[in-house]
Amino acid sequence: MQWIPEYQGDVERVERFNAVARITHWGHTVTFLLCLFTGLALFLGGVDWLAAIFGGYRGAGLVHRIAAVGMTLMLGFGVVFGFMGVIEWVKDIFRFGINDIKFLMVFPFEFLGFKVKIAPQTRFNGGEKMNSVVTPTMVILLVLSGYIMWFPALFPAGLVRFCYPVHDLAMIFSTVMVCMHGYLGSFHLGSGESFWGMWKGTVRTDWAKHHHAIWYEETYGDKAKSE
Repeated sequence: MQWIPEYQGDVERVERFNAVARITHWGHTVTFLLCLFTGLALFLGGVDWLAAIFGGYRGAGLVHRIAAVGMTLMLGFGVVFGFMGVIEWVKDIFRFGINDIKFLMVFPFEFLGFKVKIAPQTRFNGGEKMNSVVTPTMVILLVLSGYIMWFPALFPAGLVRFCYPVHDLAMIFSTVMVCMHGYLGSFHLGSGESFWGMWKGTVRTDWAKHHHAIWYEETYGDKAKSE
């Protein structure tokens, strides 16, 4: 069984993500997963086998903090060196419209493997737009609450106590979203091509036309050529 669709370098391809976006994405992925697994060791308790991977609970706590700093630096890297890309990303999120609603209505059928007609999508489809709102919000809550919990002496005691449930809930929601994003972006038969967009930077032209018709037309199609 092939988990990720095979990369096809002998067909026409178009760029989907530049180097800065890809470095930021994978840097965030690695640091998030480190924070997740070390955090689970601390959050659940009694999972000696998980803590042992990081040298015990004390080691898990140390790796958790180092990874948190790494995540913060990666987010900063993405904003500083890919500022215009961030602006374009936010602008695309706010293009949420009727076609995105249509996408969300048929998405469950596509998720289950049925062939469906996808309404023309922009650079990010309706589901990706929702993920682009929820996941960054949860990550920001994780980072802010995490630093407040790390340096409790600098903040009011009530705020520190409030940050503990916020941190836990943000971890749960972000983990669910990341799992869905990972599956749909890498392993799902219909959308797995997007993995190569984030790994090598390009996707098949025919895939781009089918899954992101508006974006393709505006970026590479006749509309882009006429401007």
